[in-house]
Amino acid sequence: MSKAAKTAAASEPADRAMTLLTERLCPWLDEPLARLEGARQAGRLGHAWLIKGPAGIGKVNLAYLFARRLLEGGAGKPPPLGPAEAAEAMAARRAPADHHPDLHRVFPESDKRTIGIEQVRELSETLAMKAYRGAAKAAVLEPAEAMTLSAANALLKTLEEPAERTYLFLVSHQPERLLPTIRSRCQGLAVLAPPESEVVRWLGIEHDHPVMTIAGRAPLRAAALLAQNKTDQLNKLEQQLKGISTGRTNPRDVAEQWLRQDTDLALEWLIGRLERAIKSRAARSGDSKAVTSGRANSLHNGWLALPLRTLFERLEAAQRLLDRLGSGTNVELALHGLLLGFRTERG
Repeated sequence: MSKAAKTAAASEPADRAMTLLTERLCPWLDEPLARLEGARQAGRLGHAWLIKGPAGIGKVNLAYLFARRLLEGGAGKPPPLGPAEAAEAMAARRAPADHHPDLHRVFPESDKRTIGIEQVRELSETLAMKAYRGAAKAAVLEPAEAMTLSAANALLKTLEEPAERTYLFLVSHQPERLLPTIRSRCQGLAVLAPPESEVVRWLGIEHDHPVMTIAGRAPLRAAALLAQNKTDQLNKLEQQLKGISTGRTNPRDVAEQWLRQDTDLALEWLIGRLERAIKSRAARSGDSKAVTSGRANSLHNGWLALPLRTLFERLEAAQRLLDRLGSGTNVELALHGLLLGFRTERG
């Protein structure tokens, strides 16, 4: 196979990913898309948008589809993006692809967690030039909170002095981490997680399926886990937490396993598991015997001796650790301390 043929073959998954993300839409995103379309039709479509909401709900899909419409036209309800297609597209979306020449993408490089100043400067220079096809230019930056301070400051000039018919979409899971000056120069679009009943229908699973621990807050993440056959791994996490809560498992041993394996997944699962437990107790007016689902009874019973306050503290600690992965934090020590908090004193 020639070098050109190999390059073309390598780009096929990324090309398909961009086609899916710019032409189809997760069904729960129809309403926020309608808000963007309404702003465009009313002449209120600003040059910069901050699309914010939980990670894993499809904000990138929304940004790419609407950006493509600004460049090539199009309106109405797009075809739905199914779970298998969504998982495929999200996995390949950052690879080099043959996409619209006036649609620009900015995200952390493969070996980094941040967006650097050089990436933003290159984007600013590109957006200052004429559009290749003459209609407009658009850029999607995700996640926006990954920008370094110098990168964020470099973006301010583009936000303050935008070129004509240039649109910038900042996708953010944690908008509070952005500079106030960045946030104030963007129109905001909040995207909410869909109801669990809609997620269950979309994924084609039962309410008590293991991925629903994550799916309620991140349906696209759940779709990826299904595609990767991660059900057994999620069940193992459940058993590990049960062992810690009942005193049969050493938290340090579990921390070491989480560190060697998929730390991100373990923390995402734990956050979802805690959220479901807290919501269950709150829904029953503080009744500590409330459970989240039939299959979760055993772990829930292991947490009965933990005050609701402790569950909130563990939730905050887990989210904080997930946010700090890759920042130099001693992850093993932090994991051990986090999991140790699930031990209950037994007389």
